[in-house]
Amino acid sequence: MEQRVGAVLLLVLEASRLVFLANPKTATQSVRAMLRPRALSGEWQNDPNARHAGIAPFDRKWRKLVEERVGGPVEVFAVVRAPLARLDSWYRYRQRNPAGEARSTQGMGFEDFLRAVLSDPVPDFARVGAQDRFVGWTGARAGVDVLFDYDRLDLMMDFLADRVGQRLHLPQKNVSPVPRAALPEVAPDLLAALHSHMAGEFALHAAVAETGVLFADD
Repeated sequence: MEQRVGAVLLLVLEASRLVFLANPKTATQSVRAMLRPRALSGEWQNDPNARHAGIAPFDRKWRKLVEERVGGPVEVFAVVRAPLARLDSWYRYRQRNPAGEARSTQGMGFEDFLRAVLSDPVPDFARVGAQDRFVGWTGARAGVDVLFDYDRLDLMMDFLADRVGQRLHLPQKNVSPVPRAALPEVAPDLLAALHSHMAGEFALHAAVAETGVLFADD
């Protein structure tokens, strides 16, 4: 059965005044394992709402408390992923759930899953959140200070080495047992519908992917 509680957690690095917002399906388990030994303990660790907190709930509920704890303004960073690849990751991840369970994708093809993402109402197995909402994307800038492309995690590692003052190691966690060599083909009309339905998310990723990193002040 899919394990949701505790899977994603915002992390606060006190010494460097960094906050990591864990956007699901963007190597969050690996980043959490790497950063957690350096993370500051706080009330947010026991709040289930903080586990999937994007920038809006962080700003509303946690920023003031965190900045009081670390003694000044924080720099918030996150990772975003190509929308279709992220959907594929959710599709494959939820195949682990037993057939017939509400969050299972067993017995359906990838295009069936995509059509479910586009449906109204969206069934439980196709609820995946929205990256543009998670990072507070306005169409021109994000609410998160620094965004990294999932395909350029080397840039995130360079950033952390600079901020932390030490080169860190990113472990492999929650990796699919059978990684795809390439994404499956998607019918042009379905792909066009996804681009229309998720226009903000596609625009967000395009902005980040151009150089692999996007600073809010750029």
